[in-house]
Amino acid sequence: MKALSVLVAEDDPTLRDLYGDYLKRLRGFRLQDQVSSGPALFEALKEKAIHLVLLDLFLPGFDALDGLRRARVSHPRIDFIVLSVGTSPDAVRGSLCLGAFDYLIKPFAFSRFKTALEAYRTYHLGLTERREPWRQEELDRLTGTLATPPLAPDLAPPKGLQAKLVGDVTALLQAWDKSLSAAEVGELLGISRSTARRYLEYLVEIDQVSVDYAFREVGRPVKLYRLGGRDGTC
Repeated sequence: MKALSVLVAEDDPTLRDLYGDYLKRLRGFRLQDQVSSGPALFEALKEKAIHLVLLDLFLPGFDALDGLRRARVSHPRIDFIVLSVGTSPDAVRGSLCLGAFDYLIKPFAFSRFKTALEAYRTYHLGLTERREPWRQEELDRLTGTLATPPLAPDLAPPKGLQAKLVGDVTALLQAWDKSLSAAEVGELLGISRSTARRYLEYLVEIDQVSVDYAFREVGRPVKLYRLGGRDGTC
């Protein structure tokens, strides 16, 4: 599994350690560095290969929105999730307008942190791993459905399946827009192949996902899953 490198920019040592522990609980991410000031953050961005910064917007020496604007201009391929207080509506709005992927208001639970990081991974891989030309509807699905809408009540999964994981599998297929095996889905989401297959088969059953087969010279064909029911709709 490709690990995305993360830099934590937070001046509170307790929170720095907490965010590092949170990252260790998530597959697909690697803590690359931790900094406690604006100058140290900019130095790290120049010297290290970073995919994502977990940023306290009010980091000492960072200049809040001015610092984020400077960072986005200087390092346009690095993404930011802001982890800060929500007392300033202008700061929240400004961060999102400057391209922050998400804004988590302190204090927040691990579940909210996990949701933000997993959504970012789906988004990042959907953009950077694609090699085929985009179609508008495909790009719209990736950029417009980062937070997968809840299933309608009549489509609530049966006992033993989690609605959140159903949404994660659906969002992954939306982002990649190609047929994936249960093993590939499991690896990308950090779950077992058998668990991925259970969820994929449920989505097939409710006609949200269709099945193809990749035939090989030796062995059984590989079952592949693609978003869209048997009538071709999503």
